[in-house]
Amino acid sequence: MTNTADQKIYVSTIIDTFNYGTVMQAVATRDVLEAYGHPVFIDYYRPQWTAEGHKDIYLNRSGSPLVNRLHYCITLPQWNRQKKMFRTFLEQELELCEADPFMYGGDFASDAVYCVGSDQTWNYEDNGGLDPVYFLTNVPDQYKKIAFSASFGRESLGDKERLLTKRALACFDAISVRESSSVAILESMGLSGTALKDPVLLCNPNLWSDLADGAPVSADPYVLVYMLNENPRMIDYARRVAELSGCKIRIVTFSAKQKFSMPKGFKREFQPAPERWLALFRDASYVVTDSFHGTCFSLLFEHPMTVFDPPKFSVRLTDVLSDFGLQERRVHKGIDSEILGIYERTIDWGYIRGLKVKYAREAHAFLDSCFRGDAEHE
Repeated sequence: MTNTADQKIYVSTIIDTFNYGTVMQAVATRDVLEAYGHPVFIDYYRPQWTAEGHKDIYLNRSGSPLVNRLHYCITLPQWNRQKKMFRTFLEQELELCEADPFMYGGDFASDAVYCVGSDQTWNYEDNGGLDPVYFLTNVPDQYKKIAFSASFGRESLGDKERLLTKRALACFDAISVRESSSVAILESMGLSGTALKDPVLLCNPNLWSDLADGAPVSADPYVLVYMLNENPRMIDYARRVAELSGCKIRIVTFSAKQKFSMPKGFKREFQPAPERWLALFRDASYVVTDSFHGTCFSLLFEHPMTVFDPPKFSVRLTDVLSDFGLQERRVHKGIDSEILGIYERTIDWGYIRGLKVKYAREAHAFLDSCFRGDAEHE
């Protein structure tokens, strides 16, 4: 297929969650695919991420209806603020198209390429089953379908999920996934796939510094805590690292109530804009996180990190640390002994840079084969 600026690439990826990693992977996917055509992103919100879905989560759960309604009213302003902030960023960075044909069927361009990924588009648990938008179910099978760094988010699938997934992916022309464990899942279904990294690690590295350029540079060194799951061990660890390094501590927070339970000595960064979030990683001296993308951006900005296991879906953290030979930066669940030794270990950033170049080349080789046949990447 000839590479032209007019080649439409319709991208089905997650853009509905109010999450920094989600929006950054979408922008990175756009950046990578622009070398092959004109990426357009499907403007799709899963039911649970709409305003009505948010309301139902609170009002239809077990417990006191009065208490549930009170919790809903308390969380609604925060939900609206997050939606506005992330939606504004996405509309600035991505070209969007209507989702209806991908949800219910309709007319599709036969000369376009239809792409799924990246992120956990195939997480059966999160999506409440196989989502037709993320599997391009309504796109005719004879049209070109590819998967770019998609993820199951887990190491194995149930029997029903395996059957449905195999049927949905059998018509794809090429599949790449984000974790080596996902390749094993594909192979167990008789499908072939290529393991690539998350697009944030594959795009033009200047993208992130350019996006963060408008945020002021911090004058003081600090330990950055990016914690998606409440974990007192992480708080205690960050405090000990800050004491050893003579740094201050900044922590990204997501809810107003965290303002009143802020650990002593921690400076709160409350729901920073995406550009500000990038700048926090850019200027950090050390990162303590339980986040996959928090780990990725530590690698991108070349700051040492300690990575704590999240309660679930830790396979992607395990894989990315293994990909860069940094397994020793991980703190396993329930293990406290010698974790401060992680801080004292150095990272060979020259080696890490070489791997980032290698992984970007592998991604382009895969996409070259999808868009340009066997032609070499220019």
